[in-house]
Amino acid sequence: MGNPGFFEMVIAFLIVLGPLIMLHELGHFLMAKRGGIRALEFGMGYPPRAKKLWRGKGFIVIDGARFDTPRNFEMPWDWLIYPNKSVTLTYDEINGKAVARSIELETAAEQALLQLPAPAVDQPALTVKANNQALAALPKRRNVQMKRGAHEISGIVNDLDPGTEYSLNWLPIGGFVRMWGEEGATGKGSFNDAPKRWRAATLLAGPGMNLLIALVIFTVTYMSGYPEMPVNVREIAPGSPAAQIGLQPADTIVSIGGVAIRRIEQVKQVVDEHAGQALALVVLRNGQQLKLEITPRTVAQTPEGQGKMGVVLATDNGYSLVKHPFGESVMLALGDIKDTVQQIVTLPTRLMAQQIAPSEAQVVGPVGISQLAATVIEKTTSTGELFWVLNLFAAISLALAITNLLPLPALDGGRLIFVILEAIRHKRIAPEREAIVHFIGMAVLLALMVLITIQDLGRLAN
Repeated sequence: MGNPGFFEMVIAFLIVLGPLIMLHELGHFLMAKRGGIRALEFGMGYPPRAKKLWRGKGFIVIDGARFDTPRNFEMPWDWLIYPNKSVTLTYDEINGKAVARSIELETAAEQALLQLPAPAVDQPALTVKANNQALAALPKRRNVQMKRGAHEISGIVNDLDPGTEYSLNWLPIGGFVRMWGEEGATGKGSFNDAPKRWRAATLLAGPGMNLLIALVIFTVTYMSGYPEMPVNVREIAPGSPAAQIGLQPADTIVSIGGVAIRRIEQVKQVVDEHAGQALALVVLRNGQQLKLEITPRTVAQTPEGQGKMGVVLATDNGYSLVKHPFGESVMLALGDIKDTVQQIVTLPTRLMAQQIAPSEAQVVGPVGISQLAATVIEKTTSTGELFWVLNLFAAISLALAITNLLPLPALDGGRLIFVILEAIRHKRIAPEREAIVHFIGMAVLLALMVLITIQDLGRLAN
């Protein structure tokens, strides 16, 4: 199977990574709505914008009475300067709910306010002195009457949610959610003014969605048929740990370190974690199981061109799809997630302990993921087995969850650190200062992404 072409890699990237990014943002979006945080926009794809699709339902409160706004209901003013605005609202009674039909500014004085400069996004609306002075002079009244079969009310706006704007954008790589106050603005319904528990829940919801997707898909793959590949010893290096314990070519590795081996990657994972430590090894030889003990070498002890055990492994006998019952599938899926999290969290310590070489800890970026996705999609197409693409989909979803939880500025984990610090200090770090930290963090992450992409392109060229 040759290296995929550029077109195949782009398509594979959109098929695999695009939906995962969209679902990640959907997690943030749903939790924000649940916590009363105003989601201004949910975009499918990345800007530039191609088309506004629709505006979702919202509400407006006039003199303490709430009125729902239907889909695609537009306000005749910038909603950020709504407090104390005097309006006339026409509404219908539908299934016991008051649903707005139209809304108008009530007086010429209100119309004049629209000519004033709108406050900055990070400036509370009521700090605009001219608005305050003009609005204070407006009469506060509530007058309800019938108008052409509909109800009409005049009064002062106390609160409103304009509804989420849904958009379609030109770059088809996932999506985004734009929350009011996420970049420093304050005010009722903003991210910054939400309680700590809802800010934390909103930040965790994106990675949580990816984690849930990984668990569900891993479980499905085990239930529908997980490939088990007998791992055989093909070659043994003289004087290596494998040679010292009497391992022989054609031996099949049944388990190592108490881990049942279903695929070749598991052997490397266990050996890397326990380099320099004695491991129980069970092999199948001529139909009989043998119990041995092997001590893998550390990176410093391993001769160039050899592995830590000194063996060359192969899956010469192919694989068979083994179906597992639901309960067992869930436990196996949780085990895979636990192993992956442990691999990532312990990576720095394993590097310092020389359990793995720096060359074995290379990070893969979008180009590398695209290449892998294209290869897997080609294998799924040729074999007709959905396992390969589903397993990759779940693995990348898990990687997105873990990566976004890292305590780095601009990532969900970095934003969560500020919420935790606020809870510990009982004092909020100024939103504008936090925004600067995340801006710098984003710049560093983008620079790192460029370096990783250059590395991926170098590997692809080779």
